[in-house]
Amino acid sequence: MLPTWPLGHRGRAATRLLLAVSVSLAADVGASALTAGPASAATVRVARGETLWSIASRYGTTAAALAAANDITNPNLVYAGALLQIPAQSVSASSPSSTIVVGPGDTLTAIADRYHTTVAALAAANGISNSNLVYAGSRLRLPDQSIVAASYMEPASGGSGGLPAALLAHPDRLALRSDFVQSAGTYGVPGSLLEALCWWESGWQVSVVSSTRAVGVCQIEPSTANFVNTVLVPGGRLDLYSAAGNIAMGAAYLHDLLERTGGNESLAIAGYYQGLVSVEHSGMLPATRTYVKGILAYSAIFAAAG
Repeated sequence: MLPTWPLGHRGRAATRLLLAVSVSLAADVGASALTAGPASAATVRVARGETLWSIASRYGTTAAALAAANDITNPNLVYAGALLQIPAQSVSASSPSSTIVVGPGDTLTAIADRYHTTVAALAAANGISNSNLVYAGSRLRLPDQSIVAASYMEPASGGSGGLPAALLAHPDRLALRSDFVQSAGTYGVPGSLLEALCWWESGWQVSVVSSTRAVGVCQIEPSTANFVNTVLVPGGRLDLYSAAGNIAMGAAYLHDLLERTGGNESLAIAGYYQGLVSVEHSGMLPATRTYVKGILAYSAIFAAAG
């Protein structure tokens, strides 16, 4: 077996499921092959470097639905060469009139990612002023692609002081900037990039926990916390559940990704989300490009704010 790393995110409460893929050296398969199956499902063979999330994204479903359809108890582990049943597809995000119901623990970030759109586009399409707040049971209209494109042309601008207005509205979150500065300096990562990444992940919410157990400001899963404390910071005592410890873990993990990508910020961010092995083998998925563009836009905002 090849070694595994905590590779990428999806899922969250503001977001992401860290998917570690374990690939069999004996399996020598190409891209996923889709074969005919029952009327409500099809079968796909897992290719090298793939994750449940990347397969789910390709076939319009979710990692959770894939796991349920295939009796997978550990969604962080999938083997090259395995056959997976693809459940009935979700509503397509390409339909401008489609609406969805917000599930328990869902966030705009998670929903935007699931339907290949952006938080800004979802907020604009539904008249939402606070993108960090959405209620389970409410119905949202999925935006059309013209709205999505516009959201990239004009990324969210900062409020007074250059910072996002939603951040300035929460002094408790704004107070975390000193932790970002300290961790960025300790682990040698750009402070604005770290701030933007965690802003996109959680809106700098300390107590948020996703349905996949991603925790806190930087949405770190326990397995990743263990990886950071045992591999990246040997003997480390960073506390996943404290704001400062969580931010430090995010900084250490981001530093590792920047090292492994030769300082390429786009690839490092993509690796934080999709998993670096998956990015290297399959390239950035559409939702990953959304994630990277959004974070780089916010990084510029945080940098300008000083």
